[in-house]
Amino acid sequence: MRKTSTATFFTLAALFAGHACAQKPDLQPGLWQLDLVIPGQAKGQMAGMMAQMRARMASMPPEQRKALEKSLADLDASGTEVTDNGVRIQQCITKDDIARYDLLGKKAPDSCTRTSSPTPGGAKLGMTCTRPQMAVDGSVKFQGDKAYTFESVATLTGPDGKPMTQKSSGSGKWLGSDCGKIKAALVK
Repeated sequence: MRKTSTATFFTLAALFAGHACAQKPDLQPGLWQLDLVIPGQAKGQMAGMMAQMRARMASMPPEQRKALEKSLADLDASGTEVTDNGVRIQQCITKDDIARYDLLGKKAPDSCTRTSSPTPGGAKLGMTCTRPQMAVDGSVKFQGDKAYTFESVATLTGPDGKPMTQKSSGSGKWLGSDCGKIKAALVK
């Protein structure tokens, strides 16, 4: 279970780069899909872990099973799914979100500092946090206003107290102006 939690944490840390580029001011508002690949995962490993978890639900106490079912339903409703080698997230980005988001600014979550600089066709991004203690460095390349690719490296202290590094890469693509069942993101 600890390995699954670590993989999930690395996924969320790596999303920093993908999340930022999905909201660059000259991109289209609407439904975006982020495909995040976590190198080192055997094909099907992430999906296999989810299948095992679902199978174990039958033997869980009712309260625990209900809480896990709710968490899985929340993931589905938010447009998040585990794929064979990573995570796929769908996110609804509005015109207001795009106008508010400061890709090359210094805004960051509490306990974090952010760096960024424009590059030809994209940007370099970095974030350092004290809680949890981690650093993420990434780069984004845009392909017009409906697609992008990114790479990131996250470094943090592992469960054994030793530094851990996880590389991630992925792509984002615009799926259309109608977000369907996916609610608008809350971009700050």
